Amino acid sequence: MKLLGRVAGTEVVVMMDSGASHNFVSRELVKHLKLHVDDTVKFGVCLGDGGKVSCQGICRGLIVDLRECEIQIDGYVFELGGVDLILGVDWLRRLGDVVVNWEAMRMSFALGKNVVTLTGDPSLCRSVISTKSLLKMTDVEFCGLLWSAEATDISEGVRGLSQELDELLQLHRKLFDEPKGLPPPRRQDHAIILKEGSGPVQVRPYRYAHHQKDEIEKMVAEMLQSGVIQPSCSPFSSPVILVKKKDGSWRFCVDYRALNDITVADKFPLPVIDELLSWSCRFGLKNRPCHISGYDE
Repeated sequence: MKLLGRVAGTEVVVMMDSGASHNFVSRELVKHLKLHVDDTVKFGVCLGDGGKVSCQGICRGLIVDLRECEIQIDGYVFELGGVDLILGVDWLRRLGDVVVNWEAMRMSFALGKNVVTLTGDPSLCRSVISTKSLLKMTDVEFCGLLWSAEATDISEGVRGLSQELDELLQLHRKLFDEPKGLPPPRRQDHAIILKEGSGPVQVRPYRYAHHQKDEIEKMVAEMLQSGVIQPSCSPFSSPVILVKKKDGSWRFCVDYRALNDITVADKFPLPVIDELLSWSCRFGLKNRPCHISGYDE
């Protein structure tokens, strides 16, 4: 139940709440009226959703004029929103027997030799208004935004864009072809030089889940068919690892750590970076990402 009252001559909204254990005063009202606050008091508030909020400060001896009577309370400073004061059980229990009519929003109690009746203000209680009730209101201002739209034939623009895209794809069609066979011979073949005294590396396969084993066999069969790998009888062996991609598919990887341990690393003197950049502008450089395995070539 909500009603109007006054604190230090300022009109405030007061709510009677039997679900609140203490009395609360809004932080905005405290700042507006510059009320004295005892900051040494710390307290916690358990909200209706189960959350807990730590707060600090209490206004002692706060005088509230409820029109029919004048009361004095201690109010904890809290962010209320919508009301200025909450009179909880801390104040209600001092009233003794209270007669409440919730339908009429009226409560009566004895204060000394007099009977005090407090009546709630219905206009302070927010409620959802139906569309039918809203249409009955006479003074209603509507604010709207009007857009103008008209149909446009975009087929010509799309057709022109499609033609340009087709020409670009045809120009670089080799980049989108599935690999068939091994790369062409290069002027310099890659060689793996082993450290002196090293023997063949033979690492046993890892233990895979059933679905991973099926996926490995499927990918190996596809690579054999496309010609990017060939059957081998080499004494060297390294285990396969499947790595999950962001799209949920698998990336086929090989664990060469044991082989790398016995491999002579390629070491070359580092050239001057500025000189390389100045020379690179004379050549046409191309970088091609592998759209199948996600590698950079």
